[in-house]
Formats: sequence, C-alpha cells, structure tokens
Amino acid sequence: MKKLLTALAAFSLLSFGLPALAADLAVKAVPVVPIALPGWSGFYFGGQAGYTWANAGFTHTSTSGFVEDFSFDPASAIGGAHAGVQGQWGAWVLGVEGAFNWTHLNQLRISPLRPPTFKTFELDDIGTVVGKLGYAAGGWLFYVKGGWAAANIRTEGTSPVTGVTAAPRKWENGWTAGGGVDYLFAPNWILGVDFNYYKIDFDRTAIATNGLPTSWSNAHADVYAAMGRVSYKFGL
Repeated sequence: MKKLLTALAAFSLLSFGLPALAADLAVKAVPVVPIALPGWSGFYFGGQAGYTWANAGFTHTSTSGFVEDFSFDPASAIGGAHAGVQGQWGAWVLGVEGAFNWTHLNQLRISPLRPPTFKTFELDDIGTVVGKLGYAAGGWLFYVKGGWAAANIRTEGTSPVTGVTAAPRKWENGWTAGGGVDYLFAPNWILGVDFNYYKIDFDRTAIATNGLPTSWSNAHADVYAAMGRVSYKFGL
C-alpha cells in the first residue's frame, strides 16, 4: 500500500507540473522573425559592358551619279551607363530605363566596280529609352523591354584617285527591343545579363569636297549587343 501511494503522488506531481513547465517554456521561447523578401521597387543606376556586332549597308550614289550597293558586318566591344525607376506589384515589375553606350562599329569596303574608291560605315554611340516589364521570383527578375533608340553614325565615300570625299556624321533614330535577367544578390545590389537589338534605318545627303552632292539611301543598321550589368538600387 505504501508503494502504491508513493506512485500515485509522483504521478500527480507530473500531471500538474508538465503543463506548467510547457507554458513556461512557451513564454521563454524566442519568437520567429519572418525574413523579408527582396523587393524590386525603386530608382537604380549602374554600368554595363559586353560585345556588339552589326549587319549594315547602304546604296551610295557618287557625285558623278554612279550607284553602288555596299554591306558591312563590323563587331566591337560596347559599354556604358544606365539609370531607371521601377515599381513592383505582386510578382510583376514595371519600369522605365535610359541607357547610353559607347562602341566603335567601324568597317571599310573597297568598291569592287571602281577600286580603289572605298566606302565606310561607322557607328560610335547608342542611346535608348525603354519601357520594361518583368516577373520577379524572389531575388530573380526576368524582363523584356522595348522603345526608342538613336545611334551616332558616320558614312563615308572617298576616291583616293581624285581626292573627292564626303563623310557626314549624324544621329539617326530607330527602335530597340531586348530582355534579360537580374539577380538581387544584396539588398541594394543587382547583377544581370542583358541582350539588346537595335534597328536604325535612314537616308542622307552631303556635299562632297568637289562641291557636288552625294547620297546614301536605303541605309540600315541591325545591331546586336550582349552585356553584363551591375546596378545599385535605392529603396527597399
């Protein structure tokens, strides 16, 4: 009987003591703080660099009225700066971005019909203003973009025999489209890869050194660029 009473007493203590102990531990437990997911809203700026190539061409009419077609396929390094602002609504991100890139797409072609006369195509700078639409998945942002583009283009026609030359340089308007992937590797730092297509079509006329007009018609430049980017974003 004595052993039975002792066991019952111990059981009673455990029955009343365990809930109190559990409640005490619950009060003292460290609260779980949810980790804030990265956001894409805010103003950002940064730089980019990569590789660019082009398919270009024009029909040149010389000061004597001789007409000849030329095509070019130059390639070059490219790099510059960008800045933009964007907002996030759920998983969707909308924004506007401006960019400026320096490059040197330059190539010379000897006339096959009238050598050593030559023609040159040169594209040195590209500026863009685009709208962006993106889809965010945590620290990743997948986006497409499109808008206005302009390029600083020089065209040349020169005859080494006569010394007659004309080489006008002018900004020409066009459009651009592309897309890329960004990764928010720190609260305010973004790494990304970006692909761009630029389409520039134009016609132009100039006065050559002999005082006569010369022209470039059906001129076009299809430019492609692949670049890596780094950006700093203000805002959470």
